[in-house]
Amino acid sequence: MGLMIGQRAVACGLSTPKEIRLSRVRHERREVVEAALSGSRILTENAAGVADAELVVLAVKPKSFDVVADEIRDGLREDALVVSVVTGVDLERLGERLGVGNVVRTSTNIGIESGVATTYWIAGPDVSPATRERAIEIVRSWGDEFECNDEALLDIAIVGVGCGPALVIEFIQALTRAMVTQGMPHDLAERGILSLLHGTLALRTAATDRGLSQFQEEVITPGGITAEALLALEEGKFRATVINAFRRAHDKVSRLAPPIG
Repeated sequence: MGLMIGQRAVACGLSTPKEIRLSRVRHERREVVEAALSGSRILTENAAGVADAELVVLAVKPKSFDVVADEIRDGLREDALVVSVVTGVDLERLGERLGVGNVVRTSTNIGIESGVATTYWIAGPDVSPATRERAIEIVRSWGDEFECNDEALLDIAIVGVGCGPALVIEFIQALTRAMVTQGMPHDLAERGILSLLHGTLALRTAATDRGLSQFQEEVITPGGITAEALLALEEGKFRATVINAFRRAHDKVSRLAPPIG
């Protein structure tokens, strides 16, 4: 995620490669990172990575947060903006452990790589107006952004948008396999389903005053083939299965957060 965020910053003109520092890059990833963000500095010490930095993007595993926070706390500028993509670590803990007030927490996804991410975010209570505008500029460079007024929504959002690509792909693959099972060549089936997904999204985008269910109703003919397909999904408890999968993933978020103390 850190690499992708760095690439977007350069692509959008928010930074130059020389201004970007990447810390603790795994040895096996170093060549890939150097090629993807040529000119950036790859450092071995986190403290050096944040020294005098105006913006710090914290993209680490939840279990590593406390260790990293201890390493960088003394090197952070008092007015530095910290943007966190760390799952399960709340604003209060971020501020306390890092010792700064300009903290923004985000829940986003891999769409950052192409500028098509979906990002939910919330600014800490001590974020200055000017710094908040800077944060908005950053998250907008990633793709679509939605500001939240309740931090609890960030833990829901990380399942929806963080896991979302994998869940959507699972359904795309299921539809593709269904067409293949009935005799459609795999390549032709996959291309068709992807086109279908793109077209459905375009319909909704062009008519934002209409709910998704309205488009669905236009396809369902009483006693028709769509009604039959939806009945099969209902019999298989499709929606209940999706909701249960989401619930279990949401429960997992709280278990990923590093223990306090």
